[in-house]
Amino acid sequence: MRALLALLIALSLSACGGGPDAAALKKGVEERLAEALPAGTLTLVSLERRGSQSDTKAPPGETRRIVYFDTELKLGKDFDFGAWDSPGVATMVSALGAGPRGIVGMTSGGNKAGDVILAHGTSLYKREGDGWVSVATGGYRPTAAPAYATNSAQGPAVVLEAMRKTIESVMRDGAPAQQAVIREELTAANAAIQARLVRAANGYAIAAGAENGQYLRFAQAISDGARARTVPLVTRGGEENIRLLRDGKVALALAQGDVALQAYEGRGNFTGEGAYGTLRAIGSLYPEPVHVVVHADGAINSMADLAGKRVAIGVKGSASRTTALRILRAHGLPTEEHLMLELPLGEALVGLRQKKIDALIQIIGAPADSIRDAMDEVPLRLLPLEAKAAASLAGAKAGYFAFTIPRGSYATQKEPVRTVATAAIMLASGDLSETEIGAITRFVYEKGRDAASRGSAQGTQVAVATARQGLSVPMHTAAAKALDAMAGKK
Repeated sequence: MRALLALLIALSLSACGGGPDAAALKKGVEERLAEALPAGTLTLVSLERRGSQSDTKAPPGETRRIVYFDTELKLGKDFDFGAWDSPGVATMVSALGAGPRGIVGMTSGGNKAGDVILAHGTSLYKREGDGWVSVATGGYRPTAAPAYATNSAQGPAVVLEAMRKTIESVMRDGAPAQQAVIREELTAANAAIQARLVRAANGYAIAAGAENGQYLRFAQAISDGARARTVPLVTRGGEENIRLLRDGKVALALAQGDVALQAYEGRGNFTGEGAYGTLRAIGSLYPEPVHVVVHADGAINSMADLAGKRVAIGVKGSASRTTALRILRAHGLPTEEHLMLELPLGEALVGLRQKKIDALIQIIGAPADSIRDAMDEVPLRLLPLEAKAAASLAGAKAGYFAFTIPRGSYATQKEPVRTVATAAIMLASGDLSETEIGAITRFVYEKGRDAASRGSAQGTQVAVATARQGLSVPMHTAAAKALDAMAGKK
């Protein structure tokens, strides 16, 4: 009898230590979905608990567990998860705690009533007394870029050997500035080599972006199973992508709408290169809203409070840096060099968590998984732009438009956030024929692609209906014809 009692106690403690049971988990998921989407959109058909693990990033003194589950959801009405101006893919990803590859069934162009969506999700709970309280949806780590999109060097053995000796000597004894030169030149050389190899094989090189970045994951998602040979390339971002396109090193490029406009007109960071008047767009892909991230428990409550603060604005050569400076100036804020920190997003989030910086500004599709991860670890929030500044930016014909990040796009975001956005745009080189442009356009905007299950949540927002929304440079005539035909226009 004592042995049986001891066993029951042990089992009870084991169950308690493993987080909430399936019933409590299901209730929590249903509540988050009800908050995230309009009533009647989804019904939770089934949910199976798949285990849990300790949250190693829990604050000192707290016991937290990440609980894993599989769920089946059914649509009660037609719904477009890719709509730019309403809750959709962002709120789904955050409500379910699922990475893009963890959601199957959300299709570009909209879903129909009765469609089934499957998800591998996570929920984060903390121990309070004898029970468990939901903290936020668990984060996830994006999948690593495939081998062909890394920065590993290539080339004849003799050249590689000479490069190896140079690199080893610099990395051993050189100053940080010299080491940075080596990294930048290797990245650029690798991208150029891959681009030329692909074009030589009658393929299409896509200048995408940083490893694990949204541009690269989108390019990978559309390249997965592509009828045409396409190879996404790792780059430093939109500004470099446009230069690669202009130099004829790639056939396609991804860039922000505001940066594409600057290149087209020869302004800003493209002043010395002159107007790129032949630049043409295949179309807008998805919105990239401005995120201003600060500590939730800090004293920064408005954009005006950023005066004199340390703000991470992105690295040189990145389109996000240019936008961040423009956002600050629109609010009448100084941009002294000693306060503007040129950091990539990952390093900026670490600095924000460690309180070495006060805020970061990033233009990126929502939900940005790196920002979601950071919000799971420390209390962070999004700062809204001032109404007057947002209106001036959206009305300046600079490639921006008014935008609201819907409530629930991030697990701890309880209110919609006013901001501006630019469109992520696919751009084409001038040496592609009209037949090629038409074929690429039809492929990119084909209805029914499940981009989320291929790794790109933002890919769900690509649709014929929004292909001209936020477009800042002229659309290629062949792309326009293809889109009109897809929309049923004569």
